[in-house]
Amino acid sequence: MLLGRVNNLNKLKEIWGKNKVLIVLGLILIICFIAILIVTFSYFFGGSESVYGDRLDEIENYPIDDSFVSEYIANLESDEMINSVSFDSKGRIIYIIIDFVGDTSLVEAQSKAAASLEQFSENLLSYYDINFTLTCGSTENSEGFTIMGARNVAGSGLVWNNNTPVESEEES
Repeated sequence: MLLGRVNNLNKLKEIWGKNKVLIVLGLILIICFIAILIVTFSYFFGGSESVYGDRLDEIENYPIDDSFVSEYIANLESDEMINSVSFDSKGRIIYIIIDFVGDTSLVEAQSKAAASLEQFSENLLSYYDINFTLTCGSTENSEGFTIMGARNVAGSGLVWNNNTPVESEEES
């Protein structure tokens, strides 16, 4: 029995002596593979439960209550140029959709949206990005418009996109 164990030990020493480099490299490869698996699983499956990550950690310090929203909508809808107003908050972005009556000019609509920012407190303006979508249906006197604008927390003001349709010139 003892002789069998000694023979097994001699065989292991012989295998170790001939394949020392391969055995060490194999162990390093296995350790690296396990480390990669751990990092991959923690990256994709670990972390925050929220889709926003930790970006909304302080949102309770900047509440948007229902009374503010209803007052904001009521103030805008009291204007005879405005048909309807929609107010939605998702994460740190406030989406406001304002539908204007026909024959409202684009400049008037933009100025009404910009003036509505005065209803927000500095506290809210310093935390939330605000996106406007202004729409107006076409009438006999005007083509109507749909334009989007945004106010970034770090930005200097309200920036509007250029949605002017480009007419292509036909070659003769």
